[in-house]
Amino acid sequence: YLFYILPIVTQWGDSKNAIKGKTLNSKSIANLMIPLAPLNELQRIVAKIEELLPYVDRYAAAYEKLEQFNAKFPEDMKKSILQYAIQGKLVEQRPEEGTGEELYQQILKEKKRLIKEGKIKKEKPLTEIAEDEIPFDIPESWKWVKVGSLAVVQSSKRVFEKDYVSDGIPFFRSKEIGDLYRNEPIKTELFIAEEHYNSLAEEYGVPQIGDILITSVGTIGNTWICDGRKFYYKDGNITQICGNQFFDSKYVECFLHSPLFEKQALSTVAGTAYSALTIIKLKNLIMPLPPLAEQKRIVAKLEEI
Repeated sequence: YLFYILPIVTQWGDSKNAIKGKTLNSKSIANLMIPLAPLNELQRIVAKIEELLPYVDRYAAAYEKLEQFNAKFPEDMKKSILQYAIQGKLVEQRPEEGTGEELYQQILKEKKRLIKEGKIKKEKPLTEIAEDEIPFDIPESWKWVKVGSLAVVQSSKRVFEKDYVSDGIPFFRSKEIGDLYRNEPIKTELFIAEEHYNSLAEEYGVPQIGDILITSVGTIGNTWICDGRKFYYKDGNITQICGNQFFDSKYVECFLHSPLFEKQALSTVAGTAYSALTIIKLKNLIMPLPPLAEQKRIVAKLEEI
């Protein structure tokens, strides 16, 4: 009985004042006031306490699990919705909107035209998607594609420390992309001269509206869709998926935040000395491709939810 009650009575008004700022000793303990019941009742009190304590422990454990669940719930729910979206379960399919295969053929045709005109480089063909690579069923009107067959995937040209200036065109690193991904204000710390930016734009091109930037080293998967502002970015740490008229950038971003992307991205970096999603690895990730109109309806539904 004393074992259970002493921690309580030391917090009571008079007792607390008596030992305030002091160490408990024989005198202060001897002067503590405690409620005393008949011996048989003290024994019944102890028996009841020991009967109830396991329930308290179980409640504490359950409450801790609930707190963990509540903390994870919004992110887990978001991932579940994104997974539903890329499985074709978020909106209905409409035959009049065509198929992913038809859209894919349009993409291939456009790529051939751009290569012929010298606007993009011809690349080594990606390997076909094997049957055992397909993780789940998708609607018949959809098609499994590789990211690299959907769009040009590239990085920036190297910018050296000597190229930084005190004011000019903002230069983004993973930190700034992470802030933009979280809709947080960014404090630009690095700049390059506008003449340098114009030279890069003329010779190599710069990010355009609809291009997707994804952090590819360390923290993998923070994304931002370019909104038209002038900027340049760090090569190696950030990868660029160039937008085009055949896909909705927000739908592709939905895939980049989905469990399917995470599973593939983590498997590609497993066993490496540091976490890095290279251009080659990103190009070879597989994703489901719905017709363009359905992509837009999926994005609208996601934004509504």
